[in-house]
Amino acid sequence: MKVITIESEAYKSLVRKIERIHSEIKKQAKESAIPQPDPSEVWVSDQEAATILQVSRRTMQRLRSNGNITYSIRGGKARYTLAEVKRLLSGRVIRNDKTKGGKP
Repeated sequence: MKVITIESEAYKSLVRKIERIHSEIKKQAKESAIPQPDPSEVWVSDQEAATILQVSRRTMQRLRSNGNITYSIRGGKARYTLAEVKRLLSGRVIRNDKTKGGKP
């Protein structure tokens, strides 16, 4: 086993740095411990849903008309739960068939 010696001031400086790192890690852990909202309780607008799904607002209307997405009308505007938007995203329900014959 090797013994390493350092000056007292260097040691104190090292300890202060370690304490700063420790407090920063604790701070980040505390911030990440904040409970995230339930996706079934978070409502997004038509434009926000279209942005998340990377589709047009017309496609959102088509999804509503075809019954592919559940929605609610609030204040005359369509709203979707974040859970429903994520369901479509993970289920890959949306297809882009703009070309004939299925070739890009």
